[in-house]
Amino acid sequence: MGLKDKIFGDKGSSGCCCSTRIVGLRQINVGGRSVGIKGLDEALQEFFKKGKKPEDSTGDELVEELKKANFIADGAEEMYKIAFLAEYQRYFEARTK
Repeated sequence: MGLKDKIFGDKGSSGCCCSTRIVGLRQINVGGRSVGIKGLDEALQEFFKKGKKPEDSTGDELVEELKKANFIADGAEEMYKIAFLAEYQRYFEARTK
């Protein structure tokens, strides 16, 4: 099951045709502004489970993954990458101490 299915609910995995999952919405600082990001906590958990370390390539992957559920304007990807990496760095450090 992919992150998208976890966020939006995999309708094929349950007996009910209309089951959906509740997705977390968290406010983070992106370029000095508070922005609500859907599915951030779920993405961080999944990346950690996969053993990904907080580095530039992981930031790029987070942007691509979270773009599926959030609007990220063209040209703003780098700001989001920095913000997502900062969140993942905190998440990663809290779980590896």
